[in-house]
Amino acid sequence: MITATTRALIKLLRDYINKNTVLSAGSIVEISKLPVIVLNGPVLRKKLRLNRPAEKITVIDSENNQAIKSKSPSWVDLIFNVNFTCESNIELLEMIANFINLSRNIPLIKAENERKREYTWNWRNMPSNAISPNVSQVYQGNGEIIIYDVEIYNDLAQNEIYSLIEEVSIKINEVKS
Repeated sequence: MITATTRALIKLLRDYINKNTVLSAGSIVEISKLPVIVLNGPVLRKKLRLNRPAEKITVIDSENNQAIKSKSPSWVDLIFNVNFTCESNIELLEMIANFINLSRNIPLIKAENERKREYTWNWRNMPSNAISPNVSQVYQGNGEIIIYDVEIYNDLAQNEIYSLIEEVSIKINEVKS
């Protein structure tokens, strides 16, 4: 779900803030057009309090008349560093306002691969800006987004499959006294 959630965040930012949103693996990104949003990450922070190794997740598959039990996933928070660059300070301030309103108006990120999930997200560090332009005479800002409780499933784990009960027959013998 890490990849699906990362893609969902990029799509959210492209749809509501700026189409020119890119993901960087921490290396230098060539920027050809401003404004631009550059995401770095994610950095994963493991959630030990959510790990329950003995717990199994059960899925009922009524269509095939079976129940599937699998080991519980690991849980992580995804942390993204967000850098944004604009041509003017006013444009930068408008982008910051849009970022803040986005987290208020869309509190859940919807990610989907073989599973559909919704994750709570927010600003870990609010987006902020520099007062003066940088060496290239552009205005930059940054912030940090956190997406909470993303699960990582162990595809190597053996699933246990059980047949569901279709019919119950009860035979009662009369007791003579």
